[in-house]
Amino acid sequence: MTKEHSRRGKRNRQRGAELQREITRMARFYELEAHNRDRGGAQHEMGDVEIEKQYYGCKRRKKMAQWLKPEKQEVGVFIREDFHKSFIVIDAEHYISLLRRLKSCNCNIVSTRRIKKDT
Repeated sequence: MTKEHSRRGKRNRQRGAELQREITRMARFYELEAHNRDRGGAQHEMGDVEIEKQYYGCKRRKKMAQWLKPEKQEVGVFIREDFHKSFIVIDAEHYISLLRRLKSCNCNIVSTRRIKKDT
């Protein structure tokens, strides 16, 4: 591996760590319990950040596919691979504020219940 590749890889790791810190700070700003679990490249087995006892991954890229981003007046975008579960892409601050609202009304943020698919 050349020196140029080493530098590029290091910067990508730095950018990922910056995102983890940003998300952790944002969650704490909204008075949520948050921890950066992937410090120093240790790669925590459950996820990169922990917010209110739930783990989240952090992925940072220079560019994201435009179809993943909300447009018009959309709050988020639902996405799904064929034969797999659906996911939603929403603004991080919006999602964290929703977690804060749930916590303030004493709702259980950590849910172990799975929604069954209609057959």
